[in-house]
Amino acid sequence: MSEGRFVLTRIGQTLVITVEGAADAGCLEPAARALSDECARQRADSVVFEVSGCEVIDLDEFLGLRKLMETMEFLGLHCAVAGLKPGTVAYLASAGVSVGRLHTALDLEHALLDLNAADAEAKADTEADADDVNNARQVDEVDYHAAAV
Repeated sequence: MSEGRFVLTRIGQTLVITVEGAADAGCLEPAARALSDECARQRADSVVFEVSGCEVIDLDEFLGLRKLMETMEFLGLHCAVAGLKPGTVAYLASAGVSVGRLHTALDLEHALLDLNAADAEAKADTEADADDVNNARQVDEVDYHAAAV
């Protein structure tokens, strides 16, 4: 099996880990350290694991990738995997791997579009929640003033 390697790049607030060769522990462990270091150095909103350069991803490699994605999600990042090959998808499905909450995309471009839409939706939800809190405070103040009069 070929040796795995990765490249970490940033596109706006999204970190992209491009994996080539094998997505084994020898590749994913240093990728996880690089991601952690980059997140500590400069904030990011999301991570895309771009794996189109992996000819084959076996079950152990996929589970390692999924574990890394879950770790990044625990840190508050939105994650997606992009570029899974049809043969790999068929193998994982036949092995009984469930998609579950895993976000997938056909390619890097689609992953970035999906994550940007998710980030915009999350930001809008946060702003709406803040507006609700502000409106509730204003109602409380009006009620207080009415009761005082």
